[in-house]
Amino acid sequence: MSTPLVQGLPLHTRSLTVSVRPLADGRWMARGDVIDLRKNGFVPSSYDVQPSGIIHSMNIELDLDPESLRMETIRVEQPFVAVEPSVASRGECCRDPAPRLLDLTGECLDDEFAKKLSTNFGGPLGCSHLLTLFQLMSSAVPHAAQIERARIAREGTQHAKDDRFFRRSVFVDGFEASDEITDVSVQLADTATRPFSPESNSFARLELSHEVKTFASVGRKTFGLDRLDIRERIRTAETLIDAEWVDRSESFTSLKEKPIVPGLAGRVFKLAGDTPDLQVIKDNLLMFAPGYLQVIAAQMEPYFADQIRAAREGGKEMPSSNSLGGNTGACYMWRENGPIEKMGMRVTK
Repeated sequence: MSTPLVQGLPLHTRSLTVSVRPLADGRWMARGDVIDLRKNGFVPSSYDVQPSGIIHSMNIELDLDPESLRMETIRVEQPFVAVEPSVASRGECCRDPAPRLLDLTGECLDDEFAKKLSTNFGGPLGCSHLLTLFQLMSSAVPHAAQIERARIAREGTQHAKDDRFFRRSVFVDGFEASDEITDVSVQLADTATRPFSPESNSFARLELSHEVKTFASVGRKTFGLDRLDIRERIRTAETLIDAEWVDRSESFTSLKEKPIVPGLAGRVFKLAGDTPDLQVIKDNLLMFAPGYLQVIAAQMEPYFADQIRAAREGGKEMPSSNSLGGNTGACYMWRENGPIEKMGMRVTK
């Protein structure tokens, strides 16, 4: 692959992973993790100064019926959140809406689930990071099931308890290329494996490796895509050397020069449709906008400069936190008349 370059000061990395493995009783367990690692600067977050480092660390575990993909148990943990309960937050915190996810117990990860998830946990009802993670899981787990069922039908072998047979990894990285341009890469890798056999080496266990790499340049002020390159490669144990990267940018050229917030997800769904060979590319692109919103917060210098400039001009037209991606209603803590707004963090619609 002739890799399109991303360059500049490292700003932020978002990591999302989804793994699936069998349990002892015949069910499957799927686990998803999201970690946000800020690499630059600090953010005046609600009542505190939030330094670089781990900003979010959250996970969701599902115990599933392998045939229907019915979620029999849902577990949620949030070790690192942006807002902890305090006097300043009036006792509220980012963990408060998580129990809403448990209301989805008994639902199936089918074509209707994404709508149910958004209705139950979208916007001010939930946490945008858990929402993004669950959306990724709701796509990755059925995809993993399709691959595993096809393998079992062909080979007839089963994975042992706790033998992971699928993992999806997504990494969103942002770089400050210049004062006006942010470079972003989104790398998605699906890895499916065959059951362990003492007669086989680790390479022979590879059932499938499916990679999609997106490289983009985003205008800092316009939020528009100035550049978009998408590459894809699919390999098996038998094609490790011969499989080549394929340029898939042409199918998504119309995304360029349009703002990624809001509206990118809708445009991606429209372009990908139900076309089977575009679904994993779609999943890659759907992680772009929520990952980019985390990158923005690591570019605080222009925001600070605008605040100082506005103060010198009498405090008129102070910069809104919307310029950092913190829109009213984006999540439970950013809801209208919520604790962040009451603490004096300027929020506009």
